Amino acid sequence: MSKIRVDGRTMALSHPTRLAVYEELLNADEMSTVMLQKSTGVTRYHLYHHLQSLEKNALVENHRDEGRARWWRVTNRVPVTSIEGNDWIENVPEEVRNMLQSGAVMHFIPVPTDSSSAVAAKKTIGNMAEIFDFDLDMGVTFMPNGILVIGPPKRS
Repeated sequence: MSKIRVDGRTMALSHPTRLAVYEELLNADEMSTVMLQKSTGVTRYHLYHHLQSLEKNALVENHRDEGRARWWRVTNRVPVTSIEGNDWIENVPEEVRNMLQSGAVMHFIPVPTDSSSAVAAKKTIGNMAEIFDFDLDMGVTFMPNGILVIGPPKRS
């Protein structure tokens, strides 16, 4: 079975909190961590987690520290419309894109936000990988609060 790969920037910006942080930074020359925290309503711990993901994918940088303040700015401008519109499909593997374009059935399986449910969901995916003999050499990233399952189109 072929591995599904997604561009790191697309994956980073697929999370609504990271997208919100990125959009805030797109609309400003720079913002401090405190300013970002106030504008997005995200706790500082979670904000740093999301900023690290954006920084790892070369979308933002912490370009200066003044005292205890950290200042952030966008380093790589990705049009947000491509994330929100239909251009995202270009980053989906051809096999999956063909399934979607031919009427694939999609199901969203909600996963409660508590950590034990997330761990159980990841273990389930790991068990499936083992049973069906495919390699999960990258971390599994869930959509916020769930798993999207795509199946082949139903035949009449």
